Amino acid sequence: MLNLFKKSIPLGFLISGAIATSAIAGSYTLRVGSGHPAAPTAYVTGMKKTLVPNIKKRVKAETSHKIKIIEAYAGKIAKVHETLEAVEKGLLDIGSYCVCFETAKLLPWNFDYFVPFTVTNLETNWAVKHKVIKKFPTLTKMLEDKYNQKFIAMQGFDDYGIGTVKQWKKANDLKGVKVIAAGPNLPWVSLFGAIPVTSTLPTMYNDLATGVAKGVIIFPSAHAGGFKFYEQAPYWKVTGHGAMAQTITTINMKTLNKLPPEVAKIILEEAIVYEKAAVKDGQKRYMKGLTDLMKLGKKKGINDAVTYLPVAQQKIWAETIKDWPNSRAQDITKGYGMDGAALMNTYMDEIEKTGHKFPVRYKIGG
Repeated sequence: MLNLFKKSIPLGFLISGAIATSAIAGSYTLRVGSGHPAAPTAYVTGMKKTLVPNIKKRVKAETSHKIKIIEAYAGKIAKVHETLEAVEKGLLDIGSYCVCFETAKLLPWNFDYFVPFTVTNLETNWAVKHKVIKKFPTLTKMLEDKYNQKFIAMQGFDDYGIGTVKQWKKANDLKGVKVIAAGPNLPWVSLFGAIPVTSTLPTMYNDLATGVAKGVIIFPSAHAGGFKFYEQAPYWKVTGHGAMAQTITTINMKTLNKLPPEVAKIILEEAIVYEKAAVKDGQKRYMKGLTDLMKLGKKKGINDAVTYLPVAQQKIWAETIKDWPNSRAQDITKGYGMDGAALMNTYMDEIEKTGHKFPVRYKIGG
């Protein structure tokens, strides 16, 4: 919730709202947060180290206003599945969250999840998804019209793979194995015969430790990083399911409209700086994650801690789930007033322009 205080001035100077807002030196308090912790996740690290300090620095240097930012990461105000609602209600002024936890409200935003074996470079997928979002403005409009928030940035997660308790070589080896995921990507394994287990980053470690599951769909930076999933599942398979531009940053519409234009401008500009830094950091963490997983495996006496799923196996996997993307596209069309097939086909077309080749070219729509 935005708090503000304006220094008193003669009433005669209050000629118009816009002029008054800009001319009067005000003190503003913003609440910024995410359900995920800062250190292990690149997009939240970026909020803490790039977005917040840059906003403070520029507001102080370029305006007469004062700004205080209360930072609330790791679910201090809203958990991972509550952040959209927290921004909508004004509990958070600015929030970053994974749309994967909002499939009921934001199903169309998950379109890259619905096209597995996409490009594995996060920076590439991020750039493509931005292009698609511009072509389908309904995506950003739904945030404003339905949930009282404006889309200001997007980041994501590095290339998804699978960490397991035991080594495996062929996709068929996962049949009957309990595998954890965030939700929208569970069909990647459930349709192939694995047993799906829904979880989140903060709870996955305990699920693995207690035997709730024997594998986890995740990205290397989390598996080897601060979440330490490798301790329970030391075998990492690079499956090539793809990097996903799944995290977005939004600002409460009322907050944005109440801010002086020059302060609002700074926030929107720094959001762009932030998303680029976070995506770059995310891709760096991917490479570090793979290297760390190999090193950690050797410490456990495991020489094949990191292995790669052959393209032939990717094709077998993709063939098995090839009808699922079209099913998700139909769900988007039926439930959200958008052409789901056009959305997802546009995404695949743009991905292929980068040089990527899908193991199976999913047929979506007519």
